[in-house]
Amino acid sequence: MTVRRKAEADAINAALDPYRERLNAALETSVHDMRASTPQTAAVAPLLDAFYGQVEYHFGWRAADLSPTHSQPGKLLRPALLLAACELAAVHAGADQQVAADAVMRAIPAAIGVELVHNFSLIHDDIEDGDEARHHRPTLWKVWGEAHAINTGDGVFAMARLEVLRLIERGVAPALVVELAELLDRTCLALCEGQYLDMRFERSQKVTAEMYLAMIGRKTAALMACAAQMGGRLGAPADPAVAERLRDFGDALGVAFQVRDDLLGIWEARDLGKSAAGDVRRKKMTLPLILALDHATSMDRERLTHVYTSPGPATEPEIESVLVILERVSARERARAILQAHCEAARQALESVATDAPSAQDAYRALSSLLAFVAAEAS
Repeated sequence: MTVRRKAEADAINAALDPYRERLNAALETSVHDMRASTPQTAAVAPLLDAFYGQVEYHFGWRAADLSPTHSQPGKLLRPALLLAACELAAVHAGADQQVAADAVMRAIPAAIGVELVHNFSLIHDDIEDGDEARHHRPTLWKVWGEAHAINTGDGVFAMARLEVLRLIERGVAPALVVELAELLDRTCLALCEGQYLDMRFERSQKVTAEMYLAMIGRKTAALMACAAQMGGRLGAPADPAVAERLRDFGDALGVAFQVRDDLLGIWEARDLGKSAAGDVRRKKMTLPLILALDHATSMDRERLTHVYTSPGPATEPEIESVLVILERVSARERARAILQAHCEAARQALESVATDAPSAQDAYRALSSLLAFVAAEAS
């Protein structure tokens, strides 16, 4: 990792860690409570240990033999986004530091619900994409097979919906809980739409930039927008407009995140511990390639089509030829311009709910750090 990338990662971790500290234990407690709340008999309880063990394996709390281990359950980016949005919205609505802190504690079940939805989608995506490793460990389906992984992913989805309903126990108005449950369900539908489009677009040479951005708006941005909006509604339930602006922030940020990943997947993969130009090697149809197809000469377009439709991973000469074409049509600069536009939209949405109150500074710093982390790739 370069010095710049380490500094960016350190800044974002410092901003999000106060929220993550509350989420790590809450996530593990949630899975434990879901298991404890399910009626079991002595005959099947030992067998169901393997079912919940698969869930805990995915989160890094168990090894493949189901013995306890101590891995982190991921970045917890989306639930941290929800809590920071909740805190900022509460202060924006006039809450003092203690009232805002209470709102954040009330919002934790919503944050855990969002994280569980994210992981349900990861479990299913790994199956659909044939990915054999996640966080340097075999994926769930690789250890237990596709059928068990599908079933376990469905279980995680059910846990997410049940977790959101626990907001009632925290004193959230039932009507608002129903509203948030509907929002999360609609977001799940958008995730499935995005995954469908992504699978349809694989190796297709007819995908436009507009189509691709619509896809990542569902597959990547929808849950980030949902997290920010849910946080806004819980922090300022009497002011839906604040939540809408936070939703706009999450949506633009989510699209920018994916465009950033697309850029890094070609030009800076080695900095991330991946093979150089890894997305070209795997022939992934990402935004830079789509932009290249849109703007290339007929000869270059024919060459790109040949590389991306031939079987197997791209060879070194093929990778080099693709990189030359990408440079010739300024694909990197075009993608960066799109990234910059979405970062600017996110910045404007965030500034519209910013406040000078000292009690809002931690939340604002967390959200602005996320944005700065993504926007750095646009320069």
